[in-house]
Amino acid sequence: MHPLFSKLTLFLETTVSPISNDLDSNSTLLKNCYQQLIELDGLRLRIPCEYGGLGFERYEWIEYTSQLAGYSGALLFLQAQHQYAISRLNKLLPDPKIASVLQSLAKKNIGVGVGFASNKKILTVEKCADGFYISGMLKWVTGFDFFPHILLSFDKDDIDYYCFLPFEAISHSLILSPILEPIVFSATNTVSITLKNYFIPFEKIIISHISKPKVPFEHPAIYSLLGATKALLKIAATEKYHYNSLVKDRLKVLSEEWKTYHTEVMQSAATDPFRLRAAGLELAEKCLSFAKLVCDTQGLLKTHAITRINREIWQYSIGGYSEGQLEAYLKHT
Repeated sequence: MHPLFSKLTLFLETTVSPISNDLDSNSTLLKNCYQQLIELDGLRLRIPCEYGGLGFERYEWIEYTSQLAGYSGALLFLQAQHQYAISRLNKLLPDPKIASVLQSLAKKNIGVGVGFASNKKILTVEKCADGFYISGMLKWVTGFDFFPHILLSFDKDDIDYYCFLPFEAISHSLILSPILEPIVFSATNTVSITLKNYFIPFEKIIISHISKPKVPFEHPAIYSLLGATKALLKIAATEKYHYNSLVKDRLKVLSEEWKTYHTEVMQSAATDPFRLRAAGLELAEKCLSFAKLVCDTQGLLKTHAITRINREIWQYSIGGYSEGQLEAYLKHT
C-alpha cells in the first residue's frame, strides 16, 4: 500500500474524527481540513506519475475513498469533484495538451471543480468566428471558494469541448447563485451557475473530440458506501447493546456480508456498475438499521456519528444518479 495511507490514517483519526459532524456544515473547518489534505498530496492521487502525480491504482483509489467515507463525507465529497475532473482528463490522454494540464495541476497542487453538461439540453452553444457563446444553467456546482475554476464540458454538433471556467470571474454573463443549502454537505459551497452568452474563445479550449455514446461507469459512490458501511459496523460493535448475543451474531453475519461485497468491489472493474451500487446501498441500509437498534436513543443525538452517516448514505445513494441506476435500485430491493 502507498506510504500516503499511514499519513492519511493519522490525519483522519486525530484531526478529522473529532470534528466530523461539524465538517458537514462548517465551511471554515472544512477548508482547513481540505488544505491539510492537499498538503498530504491528496489532490495528486489520480494524476499519472509521469505528470507529477501519485498514479494511484484502482485498488488504492477504492481504499482511499472508503477510508474518507468513514470519517467525513463532506471532505470526501468536496475533493471528489477534483478527482472526477482528473479522471475525465485521464481518459483523454495521451494528448499533449491534456498532459500539460495535468502537469500544471500537479505542480501547482490546486483543485478543480466540475461542470459537465451531460444533457445536451442544459446548455445552448452558438459557434462564431472566434469561439463559442454559451447560455444555460449548471444547477449543481460544488466548491465555490475552494476551487479557482471548474472543468466545463459542452457539446456542439456532436463534438465535446473541454475548457476551464473561472469560479471567481463573476460578470453579467456569468452569474453565481447564493450558496445552496442541501441537507447534506452544506459546507462544500454548492452553487448554481447561470451563463448568459458567455464567450469562450477557441484558444481557451483544452481539447475537443467526437462525442461518444454514454455508457454506465463505476461511480465512486460504490466505494463511499463501502466505507460508510464499515464505519456503521464499527459503531455497532461498541454501542449500548453490543454485548447482547443476538447483536453479536448479527454483527458477525453483516461483517461477513461486508467482506464479500468488499471482495467483489476490489476484484475488478464492475461489468454491471448499476447492480453493484444497488447492492452496496442495500447493505448500507441494512447495517444502518442494525446500528440504530444497537445505539438506542443515543443515535438520535445530532452529534452522534450514526446521525452523520445516515445523512451521507442518502447522498451516496443519489449522487451522480441516472434512470438506469434507479431501475437497478428498484430491481434489487
